[in-house]
Amino acid sequence: MSVVDIARTAGGIARTTGAQVARTPQRVRSTGSHLALLTAPRRRIHWSPGFYEPPAGLEALAPGELIRAEPMHAYLMPGVRLRARAWRILYRCTGAMGEPTAVSGTLLLPAGVRSGSALPLIAYAVATHGIGDDAAPSRLLSVGLDWEATPIALVLARGYAVVATDYQGLGTPGDHTYMVGRALGRNVLDAIRAARQLAPMELPSAGPVAIMGYSEGGTAAAWAGQLQPSYAPELELAGVAAGAPAADVELAGPTLDGSFFSFFVAYGAIGFAAAYPELELEPYLVGQGSEVLDALRQTNILQAAFRGPRFARVERLTEPNVLGLPPWRSRLRENRLGDIAPSAPMLLHHSRHDQLVAFEQSEQLLEDWRALGVDVSLRSTRGGFDHITGAVAGGPVALDWLGRQIARHSSAQLTGRAAPSHRQAA
Repeated sequence: MSVVDIARTAGGIARTTGAQVARTPQRVRSTGSHLALLTAPRRRIHWSPGFYEPPAGLEALAPGELIRAEPMHAYLMPGVRLRARAWRILYRCTGAMGEPTAVSGTLLLPAGVRSGSALPLIAYAVATHGIGDDAAPSRLLSVGLDWEATPIALVLARGYAVVATDYQGLGTPGDHTYMVGRALGRNVLDAIRAARQLAPMELPSAGPVAIMGYSEGGTAAAWAGQLQPSYAPELELAGVAAGAPAADVELAGPTLDGSFFSFFVAYGAIGFAAAYPELELEPYLVGQGSEVLDALRQTNILQAAFRGPRFARVERLTEPNVLGLPPWRSRLRENRLGDIAPSAPMLLHHSRHDQLVAFEQSEQLLEDWRALGVDVSLRSTRGGFDHITGAVAGGPVALDWLGRQIARHSSAQLTGRAAPSHRQAA
């Protein structure tokens, strides 16, 4: 199946789910119109040369500070444009080691909303797109080849603004810090800060904000929830919905090693080496390891899935297996979810038959967070019989739950009461 075929299938999902969206509570009156799509304009807007190049002096900027932005068109599929005002953004962020970085992303405001009207903001953490720069969502959305354009359209359909980070190293120079939660979570939080700077009237600092994501995005969303109290305490999160998060990447790797999806393990090795300079990868590569990793660095997820490495084992690419070395295991454990308590309400959703991220990972995360007094629940996704269908079935569940959290948070602000407690009794 080609990328275009996938995009067309996604468009069909958007059309068939329109009626369901209109029936759910807390919708704007013009819900149906947000799913109406326009044909492409005659002149496509391309990104400016050098847009993704970070400027000098990042250390002088504050986390989340907007570096630059430019208008763009966002497409559901080639030739079918989302009814949204959209911008490509570049903002200052913080890496896993605390170093200043520049990260790109996309801000979308739903069409049909009066200019200056305050909107709830959803930080949408995307699932794995790949690790090549051409896989950056801000690039794929601008040409209609992003397979997550449909769920983004459904978020816009509810009258919410959307900001989607590309993540560190995806679009911008350097390797993508794939599955490094301490980087991904900050990427999400700083995208919220940057979005509010770009559209302060529509996205006021006191306005409701929530986070959702699935797979890599679920990991990013969960980490954003954990890091928010210390890294971005000024952000009042109404809720975080994390689907199929890889809560323990140290355990997730061996599950995929040697399987059809073993390229995810190679992605992870590249990502952790990018995040932590002391994690050497190149000196341990053997056989075709160097060629394999160099090729993977240029891929999106579809290219990686069909070009390999498939059914490969890390021990055949590195000698010894780098994932078993003490420095690597220490960093993997450092990026395990469940040791830090989020202050926002958290929803986990997961298919019991997920073949990529074991359902038991969410069960353990639920137990760990509850032990810390976190307001968290876990829903087994009905209709999801594997990882991909779990995303399709879990998206509306996450949106409905977030809608209730946003409404509750907004009501508390309007009445002048304190927001409901986000913690369970310990």
